[in-house]
Amino acid sequence: MSSSSTTVCILIFLDISHVLTVGQFTIIPPENPIVGFLGKEVILPCQLTTSSIAESTSIQVQWILDKSSEKIDVKSYYGRNRPETQDNRYRGRAELSRIGLSKGNMSLILKKTHLNDQGNYTCIVFLGDWYEEVVVELLLAAKGTEPSIALVDYKGWGIGLTCSSNGWYPNPKAFWLDSEGKVQSKQSDTTVTETKAGNFSVSSSITIESGVDHEVSCKIINELLGMEIESRILISDALYPATSHWLAPFLIILLLFICLLVSAGYKVRQNYQKLSQCEKQKNEAQADRNHITEAIGIQVAKHHGQALPLPMYGHN
Repeated sequence: MSSSSTTVCILIFLDISHVLTVGQFTIIPPENPIVGFLGKEVILPCQLTTSSIAESTSIQVQWILDKSSEKIDVKSYYGRNRPETQDNRYRGRAELSRIGLSKGNMSLILKKTHLNDQGNYTCIVFLGDWYEEVVVELLLAAKGTEPSIALVDYKGWGIGLTCSSNGWYPNPKAFWLDSEGKVQSKQSDTTVTETKAGNFSVSSSITIESGVDHEVSCKIINELLGMEIESRILISDALYPATSHWLAPFLIILLLFICLLVSAGYKVRQNYQKLSQCEKQKNEAQADRNHITEAIGIQVAKHHGQALPLPMYGHN
C-alpha cells in the first residue's frame, strides 16, 4: 500500500472517529424558561446527554448574557491551564460546578439575583473539537407580603375596607372574595404601583354593606410563580353604622305626612282662589248697582228740574 493510500485511510478514520465522538453528546435544552426568586440563588441548566467525560478531553464552557446593547461574559471556563474570565457585574455571583463538568453538567449557578439578571443566557460548550450551544431564558419573580386588611371609613350604611401588600414581581392581581369564595370584582377598585426598587405594591378597596356578607377575604396572586396569599376578615354587626328597627316605619309615616301637607295646601289654595273669585264678583255687582242708582238719580233730577247731585265715588 502506498503512502498516499495510507494517509487517505488515516484521514478517513479520523473523520469517522470525529463523527462518532460528536454523535455521543448533545445538550438537553430546558422546555420552559427558568423562574427564580429575586435575591435568591438560581441554577441555569446546561446538561449534556452523558454522565462521564474522559479526563483527556479538553473542556471549555462559556455563559453569555445577551442584552440588547451588549453581550455580557457572565462566566467563561477555558480548561485547567487557562484563567477564567468574567464580567465584574457577575464576579462573586456566578460560578460553575467543578465536579459537575466531568459529568457533563455545565450549569451556571447564579447568586443574589436582581432584576437586571433577567434575559437570555447562551451556554456554549467545547469538548475537544466538538461544539454545541443552547439558550436558557431566565425570569425572576418575588412573592410579596401578606395582605393587610384595614377599615378605612363608613360609606352610607356600609364599611369601606382596603387591602394592601408590597414586594411583588411582576405586578400581581388582587381579588376580593365573599364568604362563599365568589369574586367581588364589580364592587372593588385596585391600584398597582411600581416602586423605586422595581417591584410592585398593590392596594385594593371595597365597600361592604350591612346584612350582605360579614366575612370577606383579599387574595393576591403572582401568576408567574403560581402563588397566592389570602387574608380573611370577619366583620361584626357592631362595626356597621347604627340603624333603628323603627327607621323604615318612620320614613313611611314621614312620607305620608308630607303627602297630607301637600294635599291640604292644595285644598287651601283652591278655597282661597274660590273666595277671591266670589269677592271679586261681589265687588263687581256692587259697582253695577251703584252705577244704576246714580243713573236713576240723574233722570229724576232732570225731571223735577233740580240741580244734579254730585257723582258718588266709592262704595258703602
